[in-house]
Amino acid sequence: MIYKKNFGQNFLVSQSIAKKIADRSNIHPGETILEIGSGKGILTQFLLEKGAHVISFEIDRDLFAFLEEKFKGMDIEFVFEDFLKFSGIIKADKCVSNIPYNISTPIIKKLFDLDIPVSILMVQKEYAKRLFASPSTEEYGSLSIFVQVRSKVEYLFDVDRSSFYPKPKVDSSVIKITRTDEFQKKIKNMERFEEIVRMSFSQRRKMIKNNLKGIELFIEKAGISPTQRAEEIPIDKFIELSNLLSDDTL
Repeated sequence: MIYKKNFGQNFLVSQSIAKKIADRSNIHPGETILEIGSGKGILTQFLLEKGAHVISFEIDRDLFAFLEEKFKGMDIEFVFEDFLKFSGIIKADKCVSNIPYNISTPIIKKLFDLDIPVSILMVQKEYAKRLFASPSTEEYGSLSIFVQVRSKVEYLFDVDRSSFYPKPKVDSSVIKITRTDEFQKKIKNMERFEEIVRMSFSQRRKMIKNNLKGIELFIEKAGISPTQRAEEIPIDKFIELSNLLSDDTL
């Protein structure tokens, strides 16, 4: 079968990397593993060898027959449709996937909506840095906060671009996202919290008082300097500020 780049996906072709991802995913026999983007099934094979029941999504029609034949009789359920458009219920212990980099954020958001407990994902290296970024760094932003408020993000390892075909122009990293309610249980109104974060980063280089006009007293009461920029403010301070505000739209 000819390898071709479809749907923003570069196919993983390194057996050693696929095995390393499966090994680092700490899969126990009998667990249900969600895979987004089966590709040629190189990672799928190692997930099955761990004794998992695999639910694998693939959108590329040219791969359907190939995958069904390759894994015939194995403990796998293929869903041949767009994961982002799937409206059913998925019960899985983990998601282990090399996801299309151009839709990483929508996929992660959907994994949160599906309440998948743990996700081990291969993503673009620069994107991974944004997910676990700390305040006062270039990578820290609204995406960092969105993910960290819902989960613990861990860096696992980097993957050389030579591990893919076609070879991408970017480097990759494997990360682990573990759901947690440590921050969420402190937030009185998630919609308000996310509105505050979004507005704070709307003009990144501006001081917080200029992005959140009219609530300077609340900003100071939350222990935030009005002259700080959003990228300097930790998550707990955003939580404190949003909790101080009423439910009225700013």
